[in-house]
Amino acid sequence: MHRSALRATERAHRAAARSWDGTASGSLASTLKDKAAAAHLERADSYHAKGLALDESLASSPRGSAVPTPSDIEAFAAEGDLVPNALPSPRGVVEQALHSAADMPNGEMGISRPSLELRVGLIAGPELEAGFSGIAEISSITSANYLEHLGEIDLLIIGSDTLEPAGPLLDTVLPAFTELSVPTAFFSNSTREDAENTLSIALACDLILAVDHSALATYQEFGPSENAVRATRTPVSPVLHTPVGTRPARTEMVAFYGMDQATASARLPLTEAVHPLFDGVLAAARPAAFLQTEPGTHGCHWMVPKDYAPWTLSVREKQEDAIATQLPVLQRASDVGIAVNAVLDSQTLIDTRVLQLQASGTMVLATYNQGANSYYPHVYIANAAEDVAKTLQYLSVEELRKIQGDGIRKAFLDHHGTDVLTEIARAAGLEASPHRDRVLVVADELSAQLREDIAAQTYSPVAITTWSELSQFTVGSENEAGDFDILLPLSSSRRYSPFYAADHVAAFRYQGAPVTTKLQGSVEETDHAAHQHRSEVVDLSLSAWWRPSPGALESPEALLAGNAEGRVYAIDHLGHRAPSSRRVIDDSVGSNFADAQREFAATAEREGLELAVVVPIYNNGDHLRHKAFASLRRSEMFDRMHILLINDGSTDASTIDTIEELAHRYPNVSAFHHAAGGSGSASRPRNTGLALSSTEFVTYLDPDDEELDDGYMELLETLRAAPEADFALGTMAVWSHRYSVLDYHAWFLPGVEHRDGLNWPNPGTLKTLNFRPASIEALVARTEWLKSLGLVQPVGAVGQDTYFFQQMMYYAKAYAPVYRPVYTYYGAVDTSIVNVVSPKYFRKYLILELARAQWLREVGLLQDYLEQRFEAFFVTWYLEKYEKVQEQDKAESAEVLHQIADAYGPIQWTHPRAKAFFHKHPSGDSSSAS
Repeated sequence: MHRSALRATERAHRAAARSWDGTASGSLASTLKDKAAAAHLERADSYHAKGLALDESLASSPRGSAVPTPSDIEAFAAEGDLVPNALPSPRGVVEQALHSAADMPNGEMGISRPSLELRVGLIAGPELEAGFSGIAEISSITSANYLEHLGEIDLLIIGSDTLEPAGPLLDTVLPAFTELSVPTAFFSNSTREDAENTLSIALACDLILAVDHSALATYQEFGPSENAVRATRTPVSPVLHTPVGTRPARTEMVAFYGMDQATASARLPLTEAVHPLFDGVLAAARPAAFLQTEPGTHGCHWMVPKDYAPWTLSVREKQEDAIATQLPVLQRASDVGIAVNAVLDSQTLIDTRVLQLQASGTMVLATYNQGANSYYPHVYIANAAEDVAKTLQYLSVEELRKIQGDGIRKAFLDHHGTDVLTEIARAAGLEASPHRDRVLVVADELSAQLREDIAAQTYSPVAITTWSELSQFTVGSENEAGDFDILLPLSSSRRYSPFYAADHVAAFRYQGAPVTTKLQGSVEETDHAAHQHRSEVVDLSLSAWWRPSPGALESPEALLAGNAEGRVYAIDHLGHRAPSSRRVIDDSVGSNFADAQREFAATAEREGLELAVVVPIYNNGDHLRHKAFASLRRSEMFDRMHILLINDGSTDASTIDTIEELAHRYPNVSAFHHAAGGSGSASRPRNTGLALSSTEFVTYLDPDDEELDDGYMELLETLRAAPEADFALGTMAVWSHRYSVLDYHAWFLPGVEHRDGLNWPNPGTLKTLNFRPASIEALVARTEWLKSLGLVQPVGAVGQDTYFFQQMMYYAKAYAPVYRPVYTYYGAVDTSIVNVVSPKYFRKYLILELARAQWLREVGLLQDYLEQRFEAFFVTWYLEKYEKVQEQDKAESAEVLHQIADAYGPIQWTHPRAKAFFHKHPSGDSSSAS
């Protein structure tokens, strides 16, 4: 029997090795598979050897000898089931996570967002059903059961992700409800390309709603009327996806839960998007499970790549274990989750799981999507496996909770299913009153700092009062508007961050307690109590109250007594601090340059810093925290960097708060503030940052871009090893509507001499290279050399970094190449200046072109620039942008384009588009259309 057990175990390990074996792809996954397979084979060989030894021992025993006892065969005992270096199965990982989350409380409707008294019939896939779960009386309708629901439905919604065939919907279901005057709405959660597949159903409904703006345009083109086609948002329901009871996390698991299959997902770039994400999770050595996604509509079915088969849970396994019905529990049970976006090029349509995970209080690791990058900067975009792994390994609990808090707030303020359904119902002509969450601030005394904090809130209070005057305000109710809905007691002995009120407002939307509170203490001291219900308010100045009784408004004591045995929801410890914990910035004055110069130099010397990273900032604090700074934070040389946060006069208090928080927390981070107002571009803060740099090396990084895979460290080390080089230059990875890499070294190959591992420009290099620039974010320069050039980026200009690099290339003796992307540029940030076209946009370029034309004259390259580059750039950039200008701004924009052309003197235009433009707009007197 023992011999049989050994042989059975040997066979099991060889089978396991085969299951882990696969085609080598060079990815991290294949390396891990090889490692695990080798471990299983090693154990199988061990069991085989034991079996042979046991056989030999028994064969050599004298016939008729005593039966071997357990002690006799102890040397041949099996070694157990655990195999060193072998990873647990995805099924086991998921089962363990579900077991750990067994006592997690169920989700509930928010006290400020109760279920709607509305009967809704829903013909949709599981994602839209999840978004509306519990929001109203929801009935799942099919072409087989619709007769059972006739006369019992107030509104019929058909989702674009439905698997119901179009024929029955058009021929029987829709006509039946229309005959009973039930309004019908089509909810599109797909792209413009996929909209054509559902156009017939959409046009048969009374109302068409689209998440994707390009799909919206298609429906508007064919829709019955302009009012019948509207934009909408993807809904999230707190009944299924909620942070309640999720701290601390119940499991270390990092899982992929599938993806939306209602889009043409075959376009998904695996190498640039999925492999870095999945490989990075595996490299972090966290328990991982990739759940295979179910087939979608229109024949679309994206599969988890076969490289990850050992970590993949099949659709059949999910069904056998009923895991599909428990996905919301799994999403809530872990700190980190994975999402794959099938759509790259939409600012509004992102994978539903990105929102579900945020609502669940889970940090999201995702593939690139324009909207996720623009509006959810706290969603981590995977660009390199090493960066993903470092993010998971180095992320502190404090940073993790901030990311998760931003996601919770965003999900429930912008995507609450009740708000989405209310908008749909009202658009369909049904009675549905919009919900109110008006905040009234009450304080012991209204100090100047407290007033400043209140004015800075991202969720603005309707009024501010003191306890002595509170009785003058009336509380709202379901039937009466009153003056306010949420009472927010504050204290002048605290400072409150700009998102403080918003956190309380969001919490009332996803849970049912009438009182919420923030916790006092560090994350280590409070994490066990965060996102839990409790029975008391410890500190009134950290609480918020949903529609307290009129009698409770008499005094602080009366308010506390009104909830003596009530239910209180503890959110987290974030958003408040002691007044003395940070310096106070007078944004009307800004920082003193001389003082900052001494302070920055002292910091660099004290901390032994080597590389200054100049980060120009204007009203983009969220991107600063979660994009640029997060990428630097995970660098191996972060502690040797001097991060210079240069505020260009931001008017957004949240941005200023973020800058000061980072500067206060990290000793190698310094902040400088220009007076409020802004200069109009990144030029001024970049100039200031260079002037304040006192390290040996310097580089630049915009807040919405990211260092890639320790690129700056490689640039610095390369430059340090090449004393004759003035800067080291890498390449740039770009995400816009697709992924690409700008290989500067291939561009510059014809124009530089290659010697001793360096590239040596000459006075004719710019001309030879057709004046093609590289990004200054892709290089590290010697600070002393760069300062010695006396270059100034034109203040208020855009595109100034390309001009700056042209000048650097002209003056450089030599530069050291690094042949890989060192940073990621996100080229489709929806709020970026380069994506907003107006006369102001062209005026910013006029500042640039005036400066560049003057410099080209000084160095004798103006005529070469005109002959080789200017006209082509004018046509392919300026005239392309001009086509996107609104009609009322065309004339003004055309005049500015004339001024840009005039900066270079008389021009003989040859391109047909240029000639046509100046013929149509002849106001310029220095340009000829001949």
